[in-house]
Amino acid sequence: MSKKRKVIEEVKIPWYQKVKKSTWIMTAIIVAMVLASAGIIIYDHMDTYSKLDYDKYIKVGKYDGLKGDKVKVSVSDEDVKAEIEKRLDEAADVKTVKKGEVKDGDTIIIDYVGRVDDEEFEGGTAEKQELEIGSGSMIPGFEESLIGQKVGGTCTINVTFPEDYQEASLAGKDAEFDVTIRSKQEKDVPAYDKKFIKSVSKYDNKKDYEKSIKKELRKQAKEDAESQLEETLWTKVMDKTKVKKYPKDLLAEETENMKVQYERMAQQYGTDVSAMGITEDQYKEFAKESLKEKLALHAIAKKEHLKVRKSDMQDLYDEVLDANGMTEKQFEKAAGMSVEDYVKANDLEVQALRNVVVDYIVEHAKLK
Repeated sequence: MSKKRKVIEEVKIPWYQKVKKSTWIMTAIIVAMVLASAGIIIYDHMDTYSKLDYDKYIKVGKYDGLKGDKVKVSVSDEDVKAEIEKRLDEAADVKTVKKGEVKDGDTIIIDYVGRVDDEEFEGGTAEKQELEIGSGSMIPGFEESLIGQKVGGTCTINVTFPEDYQEASLAGKDAEFDVTIRSKQEKDVPAYDKKFIKSVSKYDNKKDYEKSIKKELRKQAKEDAESQLEETLWTKVMDKTKVKKYPKDLLAEETENMKVQYERMAQQYGTDVSAMGITEDQYKEFAKESLKEKLALHAIAKKEHLKVRKSDMQDLYDEVLDANGMTEKQFEKAAGMSVEDYVKANDLEVQALRNVVVDYIVEHAKLK
C-alpha cells in the first residue's frame, strides 16, 4: 500500500512550546534511540503499553478478512485538460485595475456601510475588504448584486438577512449597503505553448508534457484511493472495538496531553485556550477516543507480532516533510527542531505503528 497517508499536523511559525512529556512517551523515545543504533527496530512494545493485559481493557473489533473494494483508478483526457488549465491559472500574472465591470469569479476590494431601519449596525461596516464574487462569504444576494457594477464606482444594494442568521437581532431583517468598489484583480493567463511547458517542466512539447501529467494524476488518484481504503477498513475496526475500562494512569496522561495540545493550538491562533470553552469532561472524552485507538493498535500489533522498523520511521518523517512541503533544513528552521525530534515531541511515533497495523489489515482484507 502507499505510504503517503493523511498526516499529521501542519507546522506553524512560531509554534513550539516546551512541554512536559509523559513517562511512557519518554520510555519509548529512549528505547527507540537504543534500538535505532542497532539498525533494527525503532518503535516496539517496550513502553507502558507492552505491560498491559489487553483482554482486561479492550475487545478489538474484527480486523482479519474485512471486505472492501480493490483500488482501481483511471484518468481521462478531460482530467488532464482540467489540470493544465489549473496550472495555467496558477501561473497567471495578477494585476490590480481600477476600471471595468465586476464579473462572477472576480476578486475585488470594497468598502461598505450597512444599515437596517436607516441605522448602521455593528459589524456592518468595512474598508478595503477583499471579496471573491461567488464565494458565498457574504449574506445571500450581496455578491450577486455587485455583478455588473463599475469598478471605481459606488452603488447601493438591498439584501435580506437569512431567518436563521447567527446574530438574532438581524435575522430576517432587510438591509441596505452602500458599497464602493475600489479595484479588482485581473489575471493575465499565459498561453499553453512550448514556452510555458519548458518553464514548468523538463519537456518541450505537449505530447510528452500531457503524458507526464496523466502519470502524475494517476499516481495521486491511486494514493488517494488507497488512503480511502485504509481509512474505511480502520474505521470498521474501531466501530466494532469496545473499551472495557481505561487504564487510569494512561487516561490521566492522555487527558493532560490533550490539554497541552489545545493550549498549543490556542497559541498558534493567537488566542487563549479558555476562549475555546472546552470543559474538563470534554478533554477526558477526547482523551478516551485517542487512548482507545492506541490500545487497539498496540493490541493488534502485539497479537500479530508487528514491528515498526527503521524504514517505517523514515516513511513517517517523509510524510511530515511532504505534508508541510519542506526539506529537512526548511523544516528545522520553521519548527526549531529536526523532523525526528518533532515527531517525538508531538507523540507522532504511534502514527508509524498505525501505518504498519493498517497495512496488515489491508493485506489481509477480502477485496473485490
